Amino acid sequence: MSTKAVQSTPVVRYQSGRARYRIRVGQLLLHLILLLTSLAATLPFVWLVFASFKNFRELVSSRELLPRVWTLANYEDILSRVNFAIAFQNSVVAAVTVTFATLLTSSMVGYIFAKYQFWGKEKLFMLLLATLMVPFAVVLVPLYIIIGDLGLINHLGGIIITGLWSTFGIFFMRQFMETIPFELIDAARIDGASEWRIFLSIVVPMSTSPLAALAVFIFLGNWDSFLWPLVVLNSPDKQTLPLVLAGLRNLFWTRYEIWAAGSMLTVIPVMLIYSFASKYFIQGIAMTGLKA
Repeated sequence: MSTKAVQSTPVVRYQSGRARYRIRVGQLLLHLILLLTSLAATLPFVWLVFASFKNFRELVSSRELLPRVWTLANYEDILSRVNFAIAFQNSVVAAVTVTFATLLTSSMVGYIFAKYQFWGKEKLFMLLLATLMVPFAVVLVPLYIIIGDLGLINHLGGIIITGLWSTFGIFFMRQFMETIPFELIDAARIDGASEWRIFLSIVVPMSTSPLAALAVFIFLGNWDSFLWPLVVLNSPDKQTLPLVLAGLRNLFWTRYEIWAAGSMLTVIPVMLIYSFASKYFIQGIAMTGLKA
């Protein structure tokens, strides 16, 4: 028995070493693929950053990444010649208002679907999820007619009122709130807490990370929204940033450095928000678990 044990030991160690070697090679290949993918994703943005500091002649003639002569003239041009400041203000008002309203409605409706029992709840929830499959182009004309009847054409309220709730947000918050223990809510009810007190003092504080993740999704979606504002907003003083950037094509046909500067001014707020909320964003995605 002892001789067989001694003979078998090197074989086990050898197989274990081969397994570790294969794992290391696999991890190396995986990290290499991730590195190349990351470079491919970030390279256009890096080029955009440096292009915004180049003049037109250097941008179209030079293939160097770094500018030879750094200039802020592009940012001065777009801020002085284009209605950029007003468009920036309109985008902030619309995106912030829709984000806060969506967080409120999604958390409330998600809590109802997660913790309340009523007739037809599952069927109603499935019907709600089915609206996610409807393309926006299908409801574009009916929405425009409704907004016109409300007198909100060419008004920021026309793009805000259609974003006060989100089916995805309701689904997102419902998935997390189902993990909140019923015993915690029942204990609060036994202590005499009202339903609003339970929601505001227990459920909302426990949902900070999912709410932060949802806020990033909603803010980005509204900040970059183009089709619906293009249909609703007509006046230059009512337009948002994506519409102004699209209008640069008519004002500056080949001024790519102006486009780069405008794009950078549009992206910077999003980068700042994500840098502050990235921790909660990752936690919210991990804690929610997007499963039906």
